[in-house]
Amino acid sequence: MVNNADGFPPFEGPITSNPDTGESFNVTIPFLGVKGPDSPTTDGGKLRAVANGTATTVAAAAIDNPNFKGFASFSSNGPRTGDSGLKPDISAPGVSIISTGIGTGSGGAAISGTSMASPHVAGVAALVRQARPDWKVEDIKSAIVNTGAPANVLAYSTSRGGTGLVQPASATVTDVVASTGRFGASLNFGFAELRDTLHKTKEIKLRNRGSRDAIFTVAQARPSGSAHSVQLTRTSVRVPARGESVVGVTLTVPAASAGDSAGFHDVAGLVELTPATSADNHGVTLRVPYYLVPRALSDVDTRLGRLSGTNPSAVATVTNRRGVIAGDADFYSWGLSSPRLDSDDDEDGEDGDRTGKPTHDVRAVGVQSFQFDATRQLLVFAVNGYNRWSNASVNELDIYVDVDGDGKDDYVIVGADNGLVTAGDADGRLNTFVFELTTGAGSISPFGAVAPTDSSTALLPILSSQLCRTGKPCLSATNPRLTYRIESHDIVNGGIKVVSGVAKYNAWGSAVTDGGFAGAVAPGATDTSVSVSVNRAEAAKTPPLGLMVVTFDNKAGGEEAQLIGIDLKK
Repeated sequence: MVNNADGFPPFEGPITSNPDTGESFNVTIPFLGVKGPDSPTTDGGKLRAVANGTATTVAAAAIDNPNFKGFASFSSNGPRTGDSGLKPDISAPGVSIISTGIGTGSGGAAISGTSMASPHVAGVAALVRQARPDWKVEDIKSAIVNTGAPANVLAYSTSRGGTGLVQPASATVTDVVASTGRFGASLNFGFAELRDTLHKTKEIKLRNRGSRDAIFTVAQARPSGSAHSVQLTRTSVRVPARGESVVGVTLTVPAASAGDSAGFHDVAGLVELTPATSADNHGVTLRVPYYLVPRALSDVDTRLGRLSGTNPSAVATVTNRRGVIAGDADFYSWGLSSPRLDSDDDEDGEDGDRTGKPTHDVRAVGVQSFQFDATRQLLVFAVNGYNRWSNASVNELDIYVDVDGDGKDDYVIVGADNGLVTAGDADGRLNTFVFELTTGAGSISPFGAVAPTDSSTALLPILSSQLCRTGKPCLSATNPRLTYRIESHDIVNGGIKVVSGVAKYNAWGSAVTDGGFAGAVAPGATDTSVSVSVNRAEAAKTPPLGLMVVTFDNKAGGEEAQLIGIDLKK
């Protein structure tokens, strides 16, 4: 392998198994790594210049592993799905690590990722159990998490590394452990949608299993993320021998600076308890992470003036009433709605997240369209759910489309995890795909998908040409109407929801004006720039339920997609 950049190509040790199936075997083909890139002066260039069939000499060289203290490139990080709790709590060696290999005799195994990091932590747990045979399991966990070393991790962050690199020696000798509840070793403040400044207090309980008092100084360390502050009830604490002490921690987060829906935001850091002297707690420092996922809210509300007449029109009044940040109003033709799905109504009875609220519970669906070029329209389907998801890609949204009016579905528009569809391995990014149902032929939307974290609304944009396969039913300016329905799936727990009914829509001339947009309506401000009209002739063929107004920065759930009914009989 000749590298296409300076330096040696990456090498992570011998290949001892099939990465897809886990089947054990040793790859015996030699690996030769050569420095690049391809230019006459580099090793790669010189090797390429050697004539075929000509012997040449290479010299062995040591390959640095500078990231052995860093995170593997494929490692994911927290927060935990559903309750936004901190995960992981602790880090362990996991990049090109050589250790004991099962079934290799005296050989080893070089592995990266959780496959190597997890056994390291399990081994440390065994050492702590050996050193402290009378300790409870929760104390063993706390000892391991409390004694992690953030300074020993490259590019450390709390959400990715917990308290830092696991420290076997410190974990086995600490007398004091810090916990935040049964089996809790982190201050998890969860997820918060904010219209006012957040003030929330939790406690750290310190238990001393030793025979002498231990004194610590207490301070905040390594704060990161959105603006916040931490107040501690104590800056110094004595934990009596065989006794307990408590430190209160109050987290304060100003609402306006918490961050909007445009990106993921968190609040993170450590509460650090440093021994007053080297004799206190054998000189072992304890750390407790704190973590919150905040989101500042707008409070956008849309009111539509009176509609009457043959082809009535009215001005939409968009007001951001009590929001702390600006919010948008994006107008769609509302086509489908559905009652709430009880958490026990999934086909397999599973809940959609750790809060017990299924995240695939579709509430409403709308669509808007725009002219893209001379022959094609851009269609955007908006799917709103009752409950917040941490990441939309844990769900699959299937919008079935009939474009020739025969009552049979011709295509399906799929909102699903990009990696899962394209490579069979989830990557946490929602994308939009279109499949023709008789052949399975598919295409990927050139516009992706819009589905913010900790939201409940996804936008699935496609081109009309993706609903027009050769020899198959075709959506076009001469055949502009479609009928659609939706099914949603929880791909983690297996739940499914089939929304009853169908909706009809004209992609070249909607029955109700859609695509209007009131942008960045400031707190306390009003926008009247969007007008809405009804085409009664078209409404007779493709009747909408009304308008669906999407505001990503409103509270997740129903407030994120306001439904405004329109009585077409008046």
